[in-house]
Amino acid sequence: MPTNPDYWENLVTIIVGIGILALIIERGLYQVFDSKLWKKVEEELDKQTGGDFMDLKPWISVIVSLLVVFTFKIDMIAMIFKEREPHNISLVITALFIAGGSTGIYKFLKRARELKEATQKQKIAEAAEAAKKK
Repeated sequence: MPTNPDYWENLVTIIVGIGILALIIERGLYQVFDSKLWKKVEEELDKQTGGDFMDLKPWISVIVSLLVVFTFKIDMIAMIFKEREPHNISLVITALFIAGGSTGIYKFLKRARELKEATQKQKIAEAAEAAKKK
């Protein structure tokens, strides 16, 4: 795990930017999913499938995210590792990350903070161990 402060600053900057994009898409889709028309579509799908089987919201979110990511070549992984060109697989992963919305972003940031803290604690422990050996 990288310990360079610039790495973490770059990572946080990228995640915040991607998080803002995820929120924009999430809020935009909310307008559709909260409409009376969408509720009618869901009712009809439930009637046809016999229940809550056809939840299309996550799939629509993924499709919209894929369209945005591929249109604008937003490659979160390439940005983190400072690659010049986006790669299709990491574009798809970025789109899935964005489609996860604000909950996915929150969980990711929480886990990233835990990893950063663990890395810092390990570095302090190694420095203390090195000092004892002297």
